Amino acid sequence: MNRLIEKLKKSPVIPVLTFDEVNSSLKSCEKLLKDGYTNLEVTLRTKNALYCIEAIAKEFPNACVGAGTIIRKEQFLEVKNAGGSFAVSPGYTKELIDEALNIDIPYLPGASTPSEIIELYSFGFNFQKFFHAKNSGGLKMLKAYAEIFSDIYFCPTGGISQEDYIDYLNLRNVVCVGGSWVVQ
Repeated sequence: MNRLIEKLKKSPVIPVLTFDEVNSSLKSCEKLLKDGYTNLEVTLRTKNALYCIEAIAKEFPNACVGAGTIIRKEQFLEVKNAGGSFAVSPGYTKELIDEALNIDIPYLPGASTPSEIIELYSFGFNFQKFFHAKNSGGLKMLKAYAEIFSDIYFCPTGGISQEDYIDYLNLRNVVCVGGSWVVQ
């Protein structure tokens, strides 16, 4: 299994976080880490997200802090320079894949259709983000994918809630789940 799978399956619920202020991000992450969440995904949706990643990585060196919503190739180097441990995209392009490999940062590209899954697999990705999980067939689709893609694993995100995340984690092809429900 790849190194990202090994990191993420140790704490299979990944809070998906949107921060724009460093001090509040540190307070939130301190609580999350005390509650046992060691993998954190900070989305790059705010102007200060990278500063938050950098502060979290420095303050909590045992945390595995990744960056979500990677949509431009230059973001990989920015994330790595900020101390990010991994990068996540809602989708993928060949350019993004090439840059992640060039920068050598663990990368979780997003897919939802069989064609996307097959193409990512052909690029060597047997671990993929299944996004947007709820709107892409959810549990039923991932169960079907387990039969079709027996050696591909997923991290579903998007529309997963406190009520159904365990159902996702119980699927044999799901390593972890990401969700914003963890932090209100």
